[in-house]
Amino acid sequence: MDEKTLVDFLFTETADLRSYSDSFESRARDRFISYVKELKDLGSHDEYRTMLHADRVMLEKKSRRLLDYIEVSAFMDRIEIISLNQEVTRQLIEIIKNDKGFETVHHDPAASKVTVPLPPLSTNAMLELKSTTIAKQQQLEKTLFGVKSQTGQQIRAGIEREYIFQPDAAKVSKEIDQIIEHYLTYSKIFSIAKQELIMGNFKPKTPEDEELHPRIGPAKALLEATSGS
Repeated sequence: MDEKTLVDFLFTETADLRSYSDSFESRARDRFISYVKELKDLGSHDEYRTMLHADRVMLEKKSRRLLDYIEVSAFMDRIEIISLNQEVTRQLIEIIKNDKGFETVHHDPAASKVTVPLPPLSTNAMLELKSTTIAKQQQLEKTLFGVKSQTGQQIRAGIEREYIFQPDAAKVSKEIDQIIEHYLTYSKIFSIAKQELIMGNFKPKTPEDEELHPRIGPAKALLEATSGS
Protein backbone atom coordinates (compact mmCIF):
# COMPACT_ATOMS: atom_id res chain seq x y z
CA MET A 1 0.00 0.00 0.00
CA ASP A 2 1.67 3.22 -1.17
CA GLU A 3 1.00 6.61 -2.75
CA LYS A 4 0.69 5.08 -6.22
CA THR A 5 -2.05 2.72 -5.04
CA LEU A 6 -3.95 5.52 -3.30
CA VAL A 7 -3.32 8.30 -5.80
CA ASP A 8 -7.05 8.80 -6.47
CA PHE A 9 -7.71 9.41 -2.77
CA LEU A 10 -4.86 11.78 -1.92
CA PHE A 11 -5.10 15.55 -1.58
CA THR A 12 -4.23 17.42 -4.76
CA GLU A 13 -3.56 21.12 -4.35
CA THR A 14 -5.04 23.52 -6.85
CA ALA A 15 -2.03 25.83 -6.40
CA ASP A 16 1.42 25.53 -4.87
CA LEU A 17 1.08 25.06 -1.14
CA ARG A 18 3.09 27.24 1.19
CA SER A 19 5.90 25.49 3.04
CA TYR A 20 3.94 25.04 6.30
CA SER A 21 0.91 23.68 4.42
CA ASP A 22 3.04 21.43 2.24
CA SER A 23 4.77 19.98 5.30
CA PHE A 24 1.42 19.41 6.98
CA GLU A 25 0.00 17.70 3.88
CA SER A 26 3.00 15.38 3.68
CA ARG A 27 2.55 14.30 7.31
CA ALA A 28 -1.22 13.93 6.91
CA ARG A 29 -0.72 11.91 3.71
CA ASP A 30 1.65 9.47 5.42
CA ARG A 31 -0.80 8.90 8.26
CA PHE A 32 -3.71 8.43 5.86
CA ILE A 33 -1.77 5.84 3.82
CA SER A 34 -0.89 3.93 6.99
CA TYR A 35 -4.53 4.09 8.10
CA VAL A 36 -5.83 2.61 4.83
CA LYS A 37 -3.22 -0.15 4.97
CA GLU A 38 -4.32 -0.99 8.51
CA LEU A 39 -7.94 -1.18 7.38
CA LYS A 40 -7.03 -3.41 4.45
CA ASP A 41 -5.14 -5.82 6.71
CA LEU A 42 -7.75 -5.73 9.47
CA GLY A 43 -9.54 -9.07 9.74
CA SER A 44 -7.34 -10.84 7.22
CA HIS A 45 -6.13 -14.26 8.29
CA ASP A 46 -2.45 -13.38 8.38
CA GLU A 47 -1.53 -16.79 9.75
CA TYR A 48 -2.53 -18.33 6.42
CA ARG A 49 0.12 -16.30 4.62
CA THR A 50 2.77 -18.43 6.29
CA MET A 51 0.99 -21.78 6.40
CA LEU A 52 2.98 -23.02 3.40
CA HIS A 53 6.38 -21.70 4.53
CA ALA A 54 7.79 -25.15 5.31
CA ASP A 55 6.31 -27.02 2.32
CA ARG A 56 8.31 -28.19 -0.66
CA VAL A 57 7.51 -29.41 -4.17
CA MET A 58 9.37 -31.66 -6.59
CA LEU A 59 10.47 -29.98 -9.81
CA GLU A 60 12.84 -31.62 -12.29
CA LYS A 61 13.53 -34.31 -9.66
CA LYS A 62 14.70 -31.72 -7.15
CA SER A 63 13.02 -30.58 -3.94
CA ARG A 64 12.11 -26.90 -4.12
CA ARG A 65 10.76 -24.44 -1.58
CA LEU A 66 7.08 -23.90 -2.43
CA LEU A 67 7.01 -20.23 -1.43
CA ASP A 68 9.64 -19.49 -4.09
CA TYR A 69 7.00 -20.23 -6.75
CA ILE A 70 3.78 -18.78 -5.34
CA GLU A 71 2.30 -15.55 -3.98
CA VAL A 72 -0.16 -15.82 -1.09
CA SER A 73 -2.79 -13.22 -0.15
CA ALA A 74 -5.13 -13.67 2.82
CA PHE A 75 -8.55 -12.05 3.24
CA MET A 76 -11.41 -12.33 5.70
CA ASP A 77 -13.25 -14.92 3.63
CA ARG A 78 -10.59 -16.60 1.48
CA ILE A 79 -6.96 -17.29 0.68
CA GLU A 80 -5.77 -16.50 -2.84
CA ILE A 81 -2.61 -18.09 -4.19
CA ILE A 82 -1.01 -17.14 -7.50
CA SER A 83 0.99 -19.96 -9.12
CA LEU A 84 2.40 -19.58 -12.62
CA ASN A 85 3.80 -23.11 -12.86
CA GLN A 86 1.28 -25.86 -13.66
CA GLU A 87 3.24 -28.59 -11.87
CA VAL A 88 3.61 -26.36 -8.79
CA THR A 89 -0.12 -25.69 -8.90
CA ARG A 90 -0.92 -29.40 -9.05
CA GLN A 91 1.24 -30.17 -6.03
CA LEU A 92 0.01 -27.04 -4.24
CA ILE A 93 -3.61 -28.21 -4.48
CA GLU A 94 -2.62 -31.63 -3.16
CA ILE A 95 -0.83 -30.05 -0.20
CA ILE A 96 -3.78 -27.78 0.61
CA LYS A 97 -6.26 -30.66 0.54
CA ASN A 98 -4.21 -33.50 1.99
CA ASP A 99 -1.81 -31.75 4.40
CA LYS A 100 -3.69 -28.58 5.38
CA GLY A 101 -7.14 -30.14 5.61
CA PHE A 102 -9.11 -27.81 3.32
CA GLU A 103 -11.82 -29.71 1.46
CA THR A 104 -12.82 -26.94 -0.97
CA VAL A 105 -10.22 -25.56 -3.37
CA HIS A 106 -11.06 -23.55 -6.50
CA HIS A 107 -8.58 -23.40 -9.37
CA ASP A 108 -8.81 -20.74 -12.07
CA PRO A 109 -6.22 -21.72 -14.71
CA ALA A 110 -6.83 -18.57 -16.78
CA ALA A 111 -5.87 -16.36 -13.83
CA SER A 112 -3.22 -18.81 -12.52
CA LYS A 113 -5.04 -18.56 -9.21
CA VAL A 114 -6.00 -21.03 -6.49
CA THR A 115 -8.70 -19.87 -4.07
CA VAL A 116 -9.42 -21.48 -0.71
CA PRO A 117 -12.71 -20.35 0.92
CA LEU A 118 -12.52 -19.74 4.68
CA PRO A 119 -15.34 -20.24 7.20
CA PRO A 120 -17.39 -17.11 7.94
CA LEU A 121 -16.56 -14.95 10.94
CA SER A 122 -18.76 -15.24 14.01
CA THR A 123 -21.13 -12.36 14.77
CA ASN A 124 -19.02 -11.35 17.76
CA ALA A 125 -15.88 -11.32 15.63
CA MET A 126 -17.57 -9.16 12.99
CA LEU A 127 -18.82 -6.69 15.60
CA GLU A 128 -15.36 -6.50 17.12
CA LEU A 129 -13.79 -5.77 13.74
CA LYS A 130 -16.43 -3.13 13.06
CA SER A 131 -15.66 -1.43 16.38
CA THR A 132 -11.94 -1.54 15.63
CA THR A 133 -12.56 0.04 12.22
CA ILE A 134 -14.46 2.93 13.80
CA ALA A 135 -11.79 3.36 16.49
CA LYS A 136 -9.03 3.54 13.86
CA GLN A 137 -10.88 6.29 11.99
CA GLN A 138 -11.39 8.24 15.21
CA GLN A 139 -7.71 7.83 16.06
CA LEU A 140 -6.67 9.17 12.65
CA GLU A 141 -8.95 12.17 13.17
CA LYS A 142 -7.36 12.81 16.56
CA THR A 143 -3.88 12.46 15.06
CA LEU A 144 -4.58 14.90 12.22
CA PHE A 145 -5.83 17.56 14.61
CA GLY A 146 -2.76 16.92 16.78
CA VAL A 147 -0.52 17.56 13.77
CA LYS A 148 -2.55 20.70 13.03
CA SER A 149 -1.94 21.93 16.57
CA GLN A 150 1.80 21.35 16.21
CA THR A 151 1.83 23.22 12.91
CA GLY A 152 -0.13 26.06 14.51
CA GLN A 153 2.54 26.39 17.19
CA GLN A 154 5.23 26.56 14.49
CA ILE A 155 3.30 29.25 12.63
CA ARG A 156 2.85 31.34 15.79
CA ALA A 157 6.56 31.05 16.48
CA GLY A 158 7.24 32.11 12.89
CA ILE A 159 5.04 35.18 13.28
CA GLU A 160 6.83 36.17 16.49
CA ARG A 161 10.21 35.82 14.81
CA GLU A 162 8.92 37.43 11.59
CA TYR A 163 9.57 34.31 9.50
CA ILE A 164 5.97 34.50 8.36
CA PHE A 165 3.55 37.43 8.21
CA GLN A 166 -0.03 37.39 9.43
CA PRO A 167 -1.74 37.43 5.99
CA ASP A 168 0.35 34.42 4.90
CA ALA A 169 -0.39 32.68 8.18
CA ALA A 170 -4.11 33.09 7.53
CA LYS A 171 -3.72 31.54 4.07
CA VAL A 172 -1.74 28.63 5.52
CA SER A 173 -4.47 28.02 8.09
CA LYS A 174 -7.09 27.93 5.34
CA GLU A 175 -5.02 25.48 3.29
CA ILE A 176 -4.54 23.21 6.31
CA ASP A 177 -8.29 23.20 6.96
CA GLN A 178 -8.86 22.10 3.35
CA ILE A 179 -6.30 19.30 3.70
CA ILE A 180 -7.85 18.05 6.94
CA GLU A 181 -11.34 18.13 5.46
CA HIS A 182 -10.12 16.08 2.50
CA TYR A 183 -8.43 13.36 4.54
CA LEU A 184 -11.18 13.17 7.15
CA THR A 185 -13.78 12.76 4.41
CA TYR A 186 -11.87 9.94 2.75
CA SER A 187 -10.99 8.32 6.06
CA LYS A 188 -14.72 8.10 6.80
CA ILE A 189 -15.43 6.76 3.30
CA PHE A 190 -12.86 4.00 3.84
CA SER A 191 -14.29 3.30 7.29
CA ILE A 192 -17.80 2.88 5.89
CA ALA A 193 -16.46 0.66 3.07
CA LYS A 194 -14.62 -1.57 5.56
CA GLN A 195 -17.66 -1.84 7.83
CA GLU A 196 -19.78 -2.91 4.86
CA LEU A 197 -17.18 -5.53 3.88
CA ILE A 198 -17.15 -6.87 7.44
CA MET A 199 -20.88 -6.91 8.11
CA GLY A 200 -22.16 -7.45 4.57
CA ASN A 201 -24.18 -4.24 4.73
CA PHE A 202 -24.08 -0.73 6.18
CA LYS A 203 -26.92 1.27 7.68
CA PRO A 204 -26.16 5.01 7.87
CA LYS A 205 -26.78 6.45 11.33
CA THR A 206 -25.98 10.09 10.61
CA PRO A 207 -26.66 12.49 7.72
CA GLU A 208 -22.93 12.45 6.98
CA ASP A 209 -22.91 8.64 6.75
CA GLU A 210 -25.91 8.81 4.45
CA GLU A 211 -24.15 11.34 2.23
CA LEU A 212 -20.84 9.42 2.06
CA HIS A 213 -22.17 5.87 1.67
CA PRO A 214 -22.92 6.17 -2.09
CA ARG A 215 -19.27 7.17 -2.63
CA ILE A 216 -17.62 4.06 -1.13
CA GLY A 217 -17.34 2.04 -4.37
CA PRO A 218 -13.70 2.80 -5.26
CA ALA A 219 -12.56 2.52 -1.63
CA LYS A 220 -14.36 -0.79 -1.21
CA ALA A 221 -12.78 -2.13 -4.40
CA LEU A 222 -9.31 -1.15 -3.19
CA LEU A 223 -9.83 -2.80 0.21
CA GLU A 224 -10.97 -5.99 -1.56
CA ALA A 225 -8.19 -6.01 -4.16
CA THR A 226 -5.48 -8.65 -4.13
CA SER A 227 -2.70 -6.36 -5.27
CA GLY A 228 -1.01 -4.29 -2.62
CA SER A 229 -2.18 -6.50 0.22
